[in-house]
Parts: sequence; C-alpha cells; structure tokens
Amino acid sequence: MTIPVEQNWGPHLSVKSDRKWFGFHSIAITCIAAAFDFVVLLAASAAGHLFYEQMTYGTLADPSRYIGIGLLVATIFVLAMFSVHAYRPSEMFSFRRQLLLIVAFLPAALFFLFAVILFLKIDMAISLGAIVTSAALSLSGLTALRLFWYRYLNRAMARAVFPTRRVLLVCPGAMSTEPVVQRAALSGLSVEHTMRISEGDHSLASTSDAYVKSGIGDVDEVLVAWSDYGNLRALEECLNTLRQFCVPVNVMFGGVVGDVVEGFAQTVGERRVFQTHRPPLELYERGLKRAFDIAFSIAALVVMFPICAAVAVAIKLDSPGPIFFAQSRKGYNGRTFRILKFRSMSVMENAADVRQATRNDPRVTRVGGFIRSTSLDELPQFWNVLQGDMSVVGPRPHALAHDDLYGALIAQYASRRHVKPGLTGWAQINGCRGETPTVDRMVDRVRHDIWYINNWSLWLDVKIVFMTMGTVIGRHNAY
Repeated sequence: MTIPVEQNWGPHLSVKSDRKWFGFHSIAITCIAAAFDFVVLLAASAAGHLFYEQMTYGTLADPSRYIGIGLLVATIFVLAMFSVHAYRPSEMFSFRRQLLLIVAFLPAALFFLFAVILFLKIDMAISLGAIVTSAALSLSGLTALRLFWYRYLNRAMARAVFPTRRVLLVCPGAMSTEPVVQRAALSGLSVEHTMRISEGDHSLASTSDAYVKSGIGDVDEVLVAWSDYGNLRALEECLNTLRQFCVPVNVMFGGVVGDVVEGFAQTVGERRVFQTHRPPLELYERGLKRAFDIAFSIAALVVMFPICAAVAVAIKLDSPGPIFFAQSRKGYNGRTFRILKFRSMSVMENAADVRQATRNDPRVTRVGGFIRSTSLDELPQFWNVLQGDMSVVGPRPHALAHDDLYGALIAQYASRRHVKPGLTGWAQINGCRGETPTVDRMVDRVRHDIWYINNWSLWLDVKIVFMTMGTVIGRHNAY
C-alpha cells in the first residue's frame, strides 16, 4: 500500500524547526538582539578601561587597545549565542537559560582571547583590573538587555504581535494531543480544531463533510499527527480526502517511522529514501575532527591547568588515595582503553560489577560531589583525546560491565562505537547525563548518540562544545 503524503515531517521538524515565529518579526528581533549584544560588549570593553584608568591613575588613556579586545570578545560571544539559536524569540523567553548562556559564554570568550595571546606570543600590556571591570559591565549590560527582551516579548505575545497559522490537528482517537499542541505553539502554529479518527472508523476519515464540521474552513493548514500504524488504511483515506481542500497538509509521524524520516533523505529512482545509518567518516572528515580535537585539547589543558592543580590538591587533602582514577572502557570499533578521571569516590571500582553513582551515594567524597556535578572530574580526559583514544565530542563511554549489560538489551547500543567516544556529546546537552536507572533512560541516550553519528559535522561538534558550557552550569542529573 502506498501512502500519499504531501510532506513528511519528523517530530523534530514539526516542533523545533526554523519556521518558529513566522514573518519579519523573528528575523528583526534576532538581528537586533545580536547587534545590541555586540554594541554592549564593545562599549563595556572601552568604558571599563577608561573607568579603571581614571579611578586608578587619574588619567584617560587611549582605549583603542581595549576596543580591539572588545571586538574580538563580542564577535566570539555573538557567534556562540547564534550557534545555540539563543537569539530566537522563543529562546529569549527563558530568562534563566539566557543567564546561564551568558555566564558560560562570556568567560569562555575571555579565556579564548587569553589563549590566543598566549599561543601567538602577542606582546600586550593588558591590565587585569580593566578586564575585570569590563567583564562586570558586560555582564550587567547583557543582563539588562535580557530583562528588556523578556518584558517586551511577553507584551508582544499578549498583543498578538507575532503572526501565527491556524491549524486543524488530525490524529488517532487515543492519542494525547497536549504535547503536540504545546510544541506546535513554539513553531508559530495555533491548533484551533482537533479531529480524532478512532480505530476502524474509516468512514469518518473518508468523508469530506467530517472535515468541514471539524473546522477545516477556518484554518490555514492541516497537521496530521500519526502513530497508530495498525490503522494505516484510515490514514490513507484521510490524506486522499484532504486533497479536496485547498489547504497545505503536513504529516508528522511518531515512533519508529518518525525516527526513520529524521534520517538524511535522498532519491532512488522516483522514490525518496531515508538513510538510517550513515557510512563511517571519510579520511578527510576523520582528519578534520582529529585536528579540532588536538587544537581544542591543548588550549583547554593550558587554560584549565590552574583549575586542574587546585582540584588535585583538594582531592589529596580531602580523602586518602590517588588523585587520578583509571578505568577500562571500549572505544572506537570496540577497542579497549584506559580512561582518566579525577578520583571522586572512596573506591576504585573496575570490575564486572561496577555500580553507577546515585544521588547521595556514600561512595562519593565531599570534593568528589562538587567536581562530579560540575564535570571537573572529566578534565584529565583531554589527555585521552591527545592520545587518540577519545574525541572532544562523541558518545560517552561506559564501564565494561554496563557495555555488556546494555549491549544485550538494546539492539543499537554497539552502533555508538562507530566513532570515538567523547568528553561530551549530543545526548549530554539534551539532558541525558548522569545515572541511567532504567533501560528506557539508556535507550534515550543511545538514540541521541545514533543521531549524532548520522548527522556529524565539524560545525555540530563546535555547537555541542558551546552548548555543553551552559549545560554544565545547570548541573542536571550529575551526582
């Protein structure tokens, strides 16, 4: 049976696509918000220098050097915010998330600046006091801007400034529509009417009067959300009947079909096919990823060395035992390696019965609890990256005991080893951190890892690195 579909939408396209906030309003707000941030950071750099010089030495020095610093910091910060789509109006509604991103990306931009100066051996007499003053002014200015945007966008929504498209939602009778309605609202879609097609009720699906009574004449488009694959005949008749109406029809699949249509689409003959497993990275792609790993790891180890030294001293003073902890893990193509971590527990488990850390785990030391929640215990793994056993971004490696357990329970689990394991990954920035008390939690993590492998690009790695900074500050599910 052939299902006539006007346009296939995977779940990620239906609720997280670039059609959010239709029209000129979205583009204007995005550009203006980015421009304001750039100007604030540039002005804060110059003003911080002038203020510090005036208060310290009673003179007004040439601010051109700090304007140059401000240009570099502002450019890095704005690009980082763009990489996580933080300037979208829907993202600007989350004041807490915006603050987390600012606190993460502003110091990161400054660290990157210092790393460039250090590696290029640029002779610059930079006043630390002026930098601190500029950073404080930048943080205050960016926070004030977020308060402005938060209030403005709420008023704009109340006055219906942003255009929306009215939708007729067609779905199976037993399907819960609340999640679809809520996420559709973030995509500029307003569900005005809902039409449910019960199992076996083919007459309703094939009767044009039923759609008229459901309000198809009052909407701009139709969204069919389908997950009842035992009732495909009703879906086929529904789509055939909808061809009679002059409205766009979009289909959103759930379950296994939804996962398939998220894959890369290409044409074979006259048919569209979806690639569910991409081929291994080609030689130039592996070289590009390796070059990024080496450059980023060296810069991170240099910049984070004082923090690593402080953590090492704290571990030694807090509890007896070594500073580092090494554990066997499986890497690319199943090859075993020894992963390095700062010791965060009072035990050194590396056997067949390794137990995951849980909330309030008595094995976790006082210092260990802090470095685990902030992911500082993972910093020694940059050495694993330099050795070639790991990558900066990739699926997180698990203990061998957990590999054996989940490998027998989850069919796609071994597919995670088609790339090198990473310090962070797509799963981690999407909330899949910490303990996996149920198989479903691990299935969700594996699903994100497979998506990353199938959609890898250098830009995706850069995006994940920036998003990880905000995720670490949130300290979700890490203990």
